[in-house]
Amino acid sequence: MSVRKRAILALMGLFALTVYAGPVLASPAEKYIERGALAVEEGNYEKAAAAFRLAVKADPESAAAYYNLGVAYQHLDMLKQAEESFRETIRLRPDYSGAYVNLGSVLNDLGRPGDAVGVLQKGLQADFENPSLHYNLGSAWEKLGNEEKALEHFQMVNKLAPEFPDAWHRAGVILGRMKRYDEAIRHYRKALELKPDLDISLFNLGAAMGSLGDWKGQAETYEKLLKRQPDLALGWYNLGVARWRLGQMPEATRAFRKATELDPDYAYAWNNLSQCLLRSEDYVDAVVAARKATELEPGLVAAWNSLGLASLGAEDISAAEAAYRKALELMPDSPEAHFGLGLISAVRGDTEGAREKLRILENLGSPLADRLRKQING
Repeated sequence: MSVRKRAILALMGLFALTVYAGPVLASPAEKYIERGALAVEEGNYEKAAAAFRLAVKADPESAAAYYNLGVAYQHLDMLKQAEESFRETIRLRPDYSGAYVNLGSVLNDLGRPGDAVGVLQKGLQADFENPSLHYNLGSAWEKLGNEEKALEHFQMVNKLAPEFPDAWHRAGVILGRMKRYDEAIRHYRKALELKPDLDISLFNLGAAMGSLGDWKGQAETYEKLLKRQPDLALGWYNLGVARWRLGQMPEATRAFRKATELDPDYAYAWNNLSQCLLRSEDYVDAVVAARKATELEPGLVAAWNSLGLASLGAEDISAAEAAYRKALELMPDSPEAHFGLGLISAVRGDTEGAREKLRILENLGSPLADRLRKQING
């Protein structure tokens, strides 16, 4: 193996950060750079850093020595030292795009995306078609909250290096946040075409399908994901949502129950499990599930309403009334809570109390008003 080829092995595993442009090795430091490259092959980055430091000492004007030292420092998570090394590389070789790429990555990791933007934009002046510069610049803009610019650079990566799945995925994430779900789905599919085991893309694909109301697609996607990650509570939860929307209550119940088994502190899964149990008129278990949700998330209005409805089904009127009143403390305009209290008033023969709740529901424009009216007049 040539000295040059060994020297660039420092970049292995960093494709997302850089594409090596290959500064010419300065001869006084050449033997130390070769030793460092061999250490990189062995995975011994401390030894590699020591060799590259000797290369810098042997030739302080060697851009290659500083660059490789910076890469070794990155592997050792010595980011401040890596920053200094890459800045020295740029001082010696202002046109070396690889140093701008890695310096931008380091600054992002140091929580300085604004500085990273400045560095990476300078790098683009030297090498505009470097996909790694665009990728790291997209990351910096995303950290700064400028999703339009972030998307622009991730999509530039897709144009320049269409075989890079992470850029397709990152663009998909931004498109999803922009509610451009059709485009997000296309990007996730491309990422998965390039890397079928990119489970985060598969997860997001299912979520985007659900956002478009494609519940069958969401269910199928999460079924596929859960075959690979059966312990993913959020995956079971989302599968339960899809099965619920498809009217498949037994399957939804199993999915939500699995989510609570995997994550006993998952309040939303307990609440949705309670809702499924209500549909099957399993009121006692529905009360248990809803109460668990309220214990875990006392501010979850939906859980108090679920507890109220489950308690009504279990004929525990006092518990139902207490649950609905708690829901109204948290959300005074909760239609479900007003409906529940109106229903309780009707059951107790308190017609005026029931009509008061009916007026509130009518003012809220809730379709529950018609249901309560029928109960009152029934």
